[in-house]
Amino acid sequence: MKNVVRIIAIAVMLSMLIGSVALAAEFDLGGKTITVVAAVDKLEGLREEGRVAEAEQLFNCKLESLVLPVDTIVESMVTRLISGDSEYDVWGIDNDNFFALVGRDALLPINSVLPAEYFDEARKYAEPAIRHFSAGGNIYVVSSFETLPNGATSWLAFNKDILAAEGLPDPYDLYEAGEWNWDNFRNLLVGATKDFDGDGTMDQYGIQGMSVWAYIVCSNGTNLFVPGPDGKLKYNWNSPEVLEAIAFGGQLVNIDRVNSPSGGFDQGTVAFAYQATWQLDGLKTSGMNYGLIPFPKGPSADGHTMYTGFCGGLGLPRNSADPVAIAAVMDYLFLPQDFEAYLNERNWTQINDYCPDRRSAAIFAEFLPEFNKTGQILNYSLTADEVWNAYVAARDGQKTPAEAMNEVAAQGQAYLDALLGQ
Repeated sequence: MKNVVRIIAIAVMLSMLIGSVALAAEFDLGGKTITVVAAVDKLEGLREEGRVAEAEQLFNCKLESLVLPVDTIVESMVTRLISGDSEYDVWGIDNDNFFALVGRDALLPINSVLPAEYFDEARKYAEPAIRHFSAGGNIYVVSSFETLPNGATSWLAFNKDILAAEGLPDPYDLYEAGEWNWDNFRNLLVGATKDFDGDGTMDQYGIQGMSVWAYIVCSNGTNLFVPGPDGKLKYNWNSPEVLEAIAFGGQLVNIDRVNSPSGGFDQGTVAFAYQATWQLDGLKTSGMNYGLIPFPKGPSADGHTMYTGFCGGLGLPRNSADPVAIAAVMDYLFLPQDFEAYLNERNWTQINDYCPDRRSAAIFAEFLPEFNKTGQILNYSLTADEVWNAYVAARDGQKTPAEAMNEVAAQGQAYLDALLGQ
């Protein structure tokens, strides 16, 4: 039967925990029903492929989906935990619910029941997902390790015709020369922003959708909250890297005024735009002569990156009755047989699908394998309202970034500690 060898390998690995070398057949769940609880049906495609039926036979279990509304899913999961209904649950975790579930002590630390070796392959190819779903020194994600770029990753597109008409440098040339940085990016944005008829209103802008806290912060090689020496997340909005990003973003938005207030990239009146993966199909059919490139590198960054603000995975409730066996079932359903081959194929599929020319393809062929390993998933959902307000004041020049973000550091950390139960 397909994948039996792989299941045996999982069993051998897990024998480190359970004390004997087990075969896949020994993971007998005795007809129990595993319920995958999420905001979408995580099993739909696998069911259609026949994989769910296969897993049910292999592990002597039933698999069902429970789809819940996003706005009530945390409370529903916690209610299942309190009532004891979650013993054979698998929970879909993401930015919207993960930290809240950790704060409610509702999730099982996977590293408490599976050996460190369980994460070896995922750490090679999906480290950002493991990093994102970790807190307090524990790892909470199992089986489904989302790789970057995902559907929520933003790429940087540019209108070649606008840059050529303005006599501006080609971003590909800058990237290949190792000069694709904030300074040269700013020069392009300023150079493309024009008032053609002299009426005081800009007819062409350098960029649209400039979310400084997202795109500029991540391009400076940092995150908004970072693990401390004890593994607990710490407020990082007042770090030199974030302050540098806020200052640069404020320069672009409020002084240079290169950011379009109303879009225009699709209409050919904006030179650059951040485009999520799901938007790239539309760009392909737009007829625009466009390029695609990673973000320019900030002065504190080690390399180029792109923005990702969402990641999904699977977790287990704290009262999981048989986490080792349930993990084996989920591994069978969700883990690639060969992670390296899977990711290589995925990278090339994205390059072939989205890169509009050979130079873009060559850049991403080099960039994506590194981004797979080092990309950040921005943990903005941990931000207190007071911190957001301080950021806006800093971005808009009402206060210096250091003044604004230091003023709310204690509140930001207190909110984080309360949310996560640190």
